[in-house]
Amino acid sequence: MITMKNYLYLLILFCAACTRPMSMENQKTTITKLIDDESYFIAAADTVNWAKCWVNTDEAQFIMTSVRGIWQLNGWDSINANFRRGARPFKLNLKRDNYHYTIGDKVAFVSFDQYDNWGGTEGQKKKESRTLRKVDDQWKIVHANVILTSSYDQPKESNQAQAVSFHQRKENLPVDEKTSFRHQGGLGGMHAGYVEVPAGTDFSPLLEGLPQNMCPSPHWGYLLEGSIRIKYADGHEETVNQGEVFYWPAPHTGVVLKDAKFIDFSPQEEYRQLLMHVGNKMAQQKKK
Repeated sequence: MITMKNYLYLLILFCAACTRPMSMENQKTTITKLIDDESYFIAAADTVNWAKCWVNTDEAQFIMTSVRGIWQLNGWDSINANFRRGARPFKLNLKRDNYHYTIGDKVAFVSFDQYDNWGGTEGQKKKESRTLRKVDDQWKIVHANVILTSSYDQPKESNQAQAVSFHQRKENLPVDEKTSFRHQGGLGGMHAGYVEVPAGTDFSPLLEGLPQNMCPSPHWGYLLEGSIRIKYADGHEETVNQGEVFYWPAPHTGVVLKDAKFIDFSPQEEYRQLLMHVGNKMAQQKKK
């Protein structure tokens, strides 16, 4: 015979068993909405609400991988500065499926397939994942990993692979963390860069230690704003002004006469050597 006490006990157990699966489904719904909101906020250039979706600490990380290379941002300051600088509103067409969840008390992981028109580029396919952590009992994104799988779909014609094309707003080019230069490599053996430098900048101290203490890479480009004086190894100098197309053969150095913004194209290997050297020099200066 079931007493009232036993009946209530069984009822509590039954209700608890019923609510556990629902609780997990609620967690999935909450996490999925957070990930969706984060994408739509940044697509709308709503950087205030977008930032609320992230853990705003040094543990935050964003990684994007494509056929053109790896773009990695470490720490919230780097992520925030990069996305805020390139934020431009556009209508995001987004579809996600094939979700897989692992949810703990304080940490969660979710992976999914994504199809979008990010940045206005239609037909993009991606494999994505997010790691989340609870902050004040609210889920926040701490790590985002994006693999642009469609970039590996090489078009073929007459059984010959075609080169992968590329286009991007200059403000959305990946930022090199050490130098703050915006650049993209893997473009047919070339790097495309967008650089902003203030008046008075002398490149020579950053180039010390390179052959002839000068830049080892040639550059082709266009000066959008400002004025730069370039000095070559043979001693001759020239001034490049706003609105001029330029070619700077290696080796050279320079001084910025007026706040400058320019786009340049450089051979990949020589430019990598330059970036590595300048990045190390800038890191040493910060330590002093």
